[in-house]
Amino acid sequence: MTTSPTRISIGLEQGADGYLWVHPLDAAGCAGVGASPGEALAAFERDLNEWLRFLASVGEPVPPPDAELEIAVDEWIETDAKTAIGESAALFAADLRALGDDELRHGVRLLGDLRGTLLARIRRIPRRGVDAALDAPAEGGWTIRQVLEELARAQWWTLGRLGASPMAETPDSTIGRLDTAMALVVQHLGHLDADRRGARVELDGEEWTPRKVLRRLLWLEWTLGRAAAAALDHGESA
Repeated sequence: MTTSPTRISIGLEQGADGYLWVHPLDAAGCAGVGASPGEALAAFERDLNEWLRFLASVGEPVPPPDAELEIAVDEWIETDAKTAIGESAALFAADLRALGDDELRHGVRLLGDLRGTLLARIRRIPRRGVDAALDAPAEGGWTIRQVLEELARAQWWTLGRLGASPMAETPDSTIGRLDTAMALVVQHLGHLDADRRGARVELDGEEWTPRKVLRRLLWLEWTLGRAAAAALDHGESA
């Protein structure tokens, strides 16, 4: 007996520089970028496999390892973003759907699982060695601390697309900033009024909806958190 392949809906964003982002429309978190559709899709498939392994590790239902995955391009749009350097401005038709209660709870839970995995990795560092470990190099010429600081900053900036006010004060420590940003994300999403869950707003020339915000928050946590953890592992094994 054959089983039907698991369908993964994606949207392609072609930026002003010709590079393409692959955005998952129903498996938010992973993504892929490349100079051509084939290159971007190959990068996405690699990231999707890692994402599915992570989901399985936190008890989420995922297709069996030998399941066939059907990656379906449901939308293809052009934006002014410089996609080759990681910019994105895509708003897909799928992003216009209002978030339901279960989707919000699920998204917040995944954010918590991702952050918990990252913090568990940081806590493995002996207390006296934390500062030295965080100031070690990561990819792109950044330090691990700078990656984590960017994660906190980008989270709060993205949440601001839903009308959240800038933080009046930020903690001095990097971990404190991460904790504060995540607490505000959970609080804001957890109290998002039903009549705002499908709202569409334009800020600084880019359109946003709550679904797009959640998609971006998961992507930030997945990519930056994983980059920091990988750099810590590399430093530990060096």
